[in-house]
Parts: sequence; structure tokens; C-alpha cells
Amino acid sequence: MSTIFNWLLTNPVIAFIILVGIVVFVHELGHFLAGRWLGIAVEEFALGFGPTAWSFKRGRTEYKICWLPLGGYVRFFGMESGEEVPPELAGKALNTAPVYKRSIISFAGPFANFVLSLAVMITLANVGLPQAAPVVSVLPEGVARRAGLQTGDTLLTIAGEKIRSWADINRLISARPEMPTTVEVDRGGEKIKLEMTPAREMSETLFGEPLAVGRIGVAQFFQTPRVMVADGDNVFVRSGLKSGDLIVEVNGRKVKTLHEAEQLLAKGAATVVVERYRNLTIDSLLVQTDAKQAQAMGAGRPETVSLNFSTPVTAQDWLQSVRSTDMMVGTYETLNKGDRKIPVKEAWQSCGLRAGDTFFGFEGQGVLASPVELSFALQKLMRTDDAGPADLRMRVMNVEQPALRTLECKIPRRSAVDQLSRAQWIVDLPVSFASRGVGVPPVTIRSESFAASVADGFKATMAQATTILTALKKLFTGDMPLKNLGGPIAIARVAGDAAEGGVLVFILTISLMSLNIGLFNLLPLPALDGGHLLLQGVEAAYGKPLPMKVQIAVQRVGVAFLLGLIVLVFFNDLLRLFRT
Repeated sequence: MSTIFNWLLTNPVIAFIILVGIVVFVHELGHFLAGRWLGIAVEEFALGFGPTAWSFKRGRTEYKICWLPLGGYVRFFGMESGEEVPPELAGKALNTAPVYKRSIISFAGPFANFVLSLAVMITLANVGLPQAAPVVSVLPEGVARRAGLQTGDTLLTIAGEKIRSWADINRLISARPEMPTTVEVDRGGEKIKLEMTPAREMSETLFGEPLAVGRIGVAQFFQTPRVMVADGDNVFVRSGLKSGDLIVEVNGRKVKTLHEAEQLLAKGAATVVVERYRNLTIDSLLVQTDAKQAQAMGAGRPETVSLNFSTPVTAQDWLQSVRSTDMMVGTYETLNKGDRKIPVKEAWQSCGLRAGDTFFGFEGQGVLASPVELSFALQKLMRTDDAGPADLRMRVMNVEQPALRTLECKIPRRSAVDQLSRAQWIVDLPVSFASRGVGVPPVTIRSESFAASVADGFKATMAQATTILTALKKLFTGDMPLKNLGGPIAIARVAGDAAEGGVLVFILTISLMSLNIGLFNLLPLPALDGGHLLLQGVEAAYGKPLPMKVQIAVQRVGVAFLLGLIVLVFFNDLLRLFRT
């Protein structure tokens, strides 16, 4: 049952129908309830467009679901111009209702969307949202490493402000370029204060505007303690550590991550306990991340081996000789015929990268100690103006060939677009890694009381609204190209991705989508609620409705506008499909 539920929730089409269905239902319910409250007769309440899939009638109102799940509508009696009003419905027709009643009905749909968004954000503030813990992985070159910050440190305060999650680190450091900053960390239960000055780097806002930010050279942390050891004269080979070993204990202390072993071995002589499989191959190593699966596939049980390290192990020793299996290629991605990544995949294969290879570093990019650093290194190769292949010289070792070797690769860049639909050239690495690392358990951020949750929910809703209004403004002023608009396919992707992120992420997406629909409908454009409010405002100002010819002309303009918008968003969706 749970498998079926997960499939339904993560299927983009189903997720799209649920997401749009909830948002549209609430919007139309706002119109419906306002009309009923004001005494206006309702003819139809529909979710979707096109032929009716299911319906029932109660009183005068027909409730129905239509086959095309792209919206909905409420049809009030008297919506059509010139519609005759029978005596029994006197005072219940929309076209004869006072302008203030019609204005309330027009505004009620967007208002219902705002209420939904606020209610969701208040609920999430009470329940709490899981966020990445403030544990860092320190990049090889950067302010943090020079200041003494170490991988695995938990940040407690930045410039005196308490840190609760990774988002706090990003926010506070970004706001302090070239400003001396005191950072307090927890390192194995010991509190340490460090002084550092974030470097000034140019980034950009969500809308592509240039922005100077602070950077210290840290990333989110994850590491598995299963290691790959390069052959040669190094402390690890001399002590008997082998590729594929899972470090489970150092001097009697259990370890769950590689950095814990690094910190303990840096203190002096140590006894290290590892779990080891014999006759190691890439295939057997890939199943060892799941002990039960490994045994089911005939890998047997690992043996426990004790190793002695007679001297301290430095951070440089680790960088030169050992990587976790997070950095080992498990297999190449399976690509469908015609996939745009196929030439890239063939280029990686032709230069000698194969399953079991572990990344140690790119020449010119320094050492690579984690998948995050590997990702950053590849991101540096992305250019909007360079379509040529990326020339790479990288050091790797293979589980079946422990000596480090150098690969010389020419990897073609793939054309794509970023989040603002700007052209760029991407260097893909279409592989999956041997293990996904040991993630730090997330922290749950929630409001301290219900009153605080209301304030936090309102603040979050206003922040979302500000972002949406800024985007709409930039679309209409031309600062943001219309190709950024998305239609049903884009929404389906967003819904599917949100559902894969879990129930809370999906609910958060409902809030954002509801706010989008509410604000968009308030634009003073024909055929939208904002357009109706504008005409009703003109009518209130002049004391009488606009001439029928003007109303019909406005309606035609509105229909033409909506049809043009539909064509545009579908065209944008199709372009995105062909580009990915």
C-alpha cells in the first residue's frame, strides 16, 4: 500500500492534479462562498474545463469535475450580459447586484488563496520544517580552512547571532563580505572561537541582478567512513589500511563519519578497527553499503581487522592518499536513445573513466575531498560564451588498480539554460557514485509558541509575496524575459519534484502556488479577477456600468490575452523539454 501511495505522490501527473486541484478549489470556493453569502444564485461550481467527468446537482447548483485539470470556474446566475431575470430570482442575479457585492465576489477568490497560503505557513511554523544541520565540510582553499575551521565542526554563532540551521550560515556569511567576523564552533564537545573575514565574491540575486556576497569556503557535510586508499609509500598502506575498508572504531570510540576518524588519528598513535571483505571487486563493493544485500548476493560476512598507527596522521596525509567511497564512480547513468548527454558520457568513457574509479583531484582545481568539491570544480567549467570542450587532467585510482593514474579528457559542453532561461554550457558527469555518504540528521526549525507561529507564518507569506510581485514586475517591464513563464508541464515538474521531497515540501509548494495564483489573478488585466475589479472601480466612480460595447470589447481583449498567454507558456514548456 505504501509503495502505491509513494508512486501516486511522486508521479508528476498525479502530483500536478493534486497541487492544481487544491489551489483551484480554494480559489473558486472563495468566489462561491462570497456569492452565496451575498445572496447571488450559483448555477455551476466546476473544477477543470471541457467535458464533464462527474457531477451532481443540489438545489439550483450543479457541482462537477471536468476532464481537463487546468483550472475551474463558478458560474453565477446573471453573469451573461442581457440575461433575463425571472421574478423568483429577483435580487439574486449577478448582473443586477450592487457594484460592492460584485467587487467582493471578484476579490474573494484571490483572498481565499492568500488565506490558504497563510494557513499553510502558520501550520508549518508550528509543526517545524526539517533543515540541514549547521555542520560544515571545509573546502581545500578558502577563508575557513586558513582560519582553522575543520570539516565536521558545528557552527554555534556567527557575529554573536545564534545558528540553528545551514540556512542561517548561508544568510549571515553572505551578508558580511570583507567584514571581520567571530565564529563559534562545537568541535567534539569543545567550544572554540575563530576569527575570519569572509571573502568578497560577486554573485547574483534570484532575478539575476549582481550582488556582492561573503564566502568562507564551506559546504554542507556528509561522508561515509568506507575508504579508498591509494597505493604507495604512505602511512595508511604501512599501517595495513586497504581500499574498501569500513572504519568502525578508533581507540575504542565508534565512528560514523570519516572526519571523526581523521580527528582521532590526528591526536597520536591509535588502534583502528575496520570491517573488511576479501576478494574485493567493484561489484562486491557496490553492494557493501547494504550489509543484508551484500550477504544475499554471496559477499559473505566481513571480517574484523585491527590496525595500528604508530604516529599522528595529518590532514595532508588524508588529502594525498585517502578518499571515501562517496568519491568513487559506481556506474554510468542509463540514458535513453537520443539523450543529449550521450556524447558527454562517451567522452568520459573514451578518456578512461570507469566504474570503481575514485576522484582525487583535477589539475588546476586542487584536491577534491568530497562530491561537493567535485561539483564546485565542474561548475567552474560552465560558461555562457564557451561552447568548446573542457580540457581536464584528473587523478583517479581504481578499486582493482590502487595506483593513482592521470586521465586526460576532452569533455564536450552541453547547451542548456539556467533558472532565468539564460543560455549556458554545462559540463555533465553522468555517473552515480558508490555510496551517498552519511548525512547529518536534519534539525527541525519550529516557532516557540502559537503566537510566534502566526507572526512567523505571516512573515514567510509576505516574503513569498514580495518575491512573486518582484518577478511579475520584472516580466512586465521586460527586465525578465517572458520565456521564464511556465505552463502545465513546468508546474507538473515542480509538483513532482516537491512530492519527491516529502509531504512537508509538497505542502510548502501548495502555499507558494496558491499565492502565485492569487496575486496573478489580481493583475488589472481583462478576464482576470483584477480586471473585473478595475471595471467595477470605474463603474463605482462614474455611478453607472460602462457601455455594453465597451464591456464586450474588453471581454474580447481578455480572451485574446488569455489565449496568447496559454500559447506562450505551452511554447516555453516545450522548449524546456527539448533543452533537457
